[in-house]
Amino acid sequence: MVTEGFKELIDMAIEQEIEAYNFYTRVSQSLTDFGLVKIFSELAGEEQGHKALLEEIKKDVNLHFRFDEPNKDYHLAEKTELPPLSIDMKPADAFALAMKKEQQAAEFYRELAVRANNQEIKRACNHLSNMELQHKQEIENAYIDVAYPESF
Repeated sequence: MVTEGFKELIDMAIEQEIEAYNFYTRVSQSLTDFGLVKIFSELAGEEQGHKALLEEIKKDVNLHFRFDEPNKDYHLAEKTELPPLSIDMKPADAFALAMKKEQQAAEFYRELAVRANNQEIKRACNHLSNMELQHKQEIENAYIDVAYPESF
């Protein structure tokens, strides 16, 4: 049986995705570099996809969802300072900003999982954290390509 707490958790997760979408949209609208505008617009689109998935789960609470932990976690977000948002930010800083935001979201859900006394909610929080970690991993991969280009 799905608890009211589970539904509240999904509502909270939807709000997190809306906030992330709004953030990435605002960033994309504030930058002048077309490549960065495209990157942040794509990130905003991914957040909309996450929101849509969560809304489907809310409509059909029997719909099971599962996000496994990413295969590789470079922990770059954890080792990288959060750069200030700037119109003139470099691509590496833009990726660093995005991966830090995803790290913060993953930590938020992981902390909720630790505090949950209901196993259903604990499991859902862990899956939501893994969803954010997978997104962080994708951004870290892009960050590596930009921040550490190979020299020949």
